[in-house]
Amino acid sequence: MSIRRSRFRSLPVALAAPLLAALSFAGCEHYSPEEALYRKHCADCHGIDGSGNTPRYMGNQWANIVDSNWRSGSGDDYTLEGVIREGVFGEMPANSQLSDEEMKQIVAWVRHLRGEGM
Repeated sequence: MSIRRSRFRSLPVALAAPLLAALSFAGCEHYSPEEALYRKHCADCHGIDGSGNTPRYMGNQWANIVDSNWRSGSGDDYTLEGVIREGVFGEMPANSQLSDEEMKQIVAWVRHLRGEGM
């Protein structure tokens, strides 16, 4: 431990400052509010890209939300919000804690993943 400290202390300030700045932002990525909510509430099961290709749901055709195979409803915003809020028994947890604005943001991100705008 004392060896590391002495090496760090001998590092010139001109080199240490940029190194410390780079380390403090390592892994820090900025997402839109829509993407951040999707990543927090949906990506573990549906995947970052919405394909459902995750260890937990691989092979579950309904986990893919970017294809055209909607399990129920027409895929309109109202139906999507209902599924997100209520969940699907045994398949997807309910997200009743989301505000109306958060719900609209997640639906917007799903539309974006599907190539339907945003």
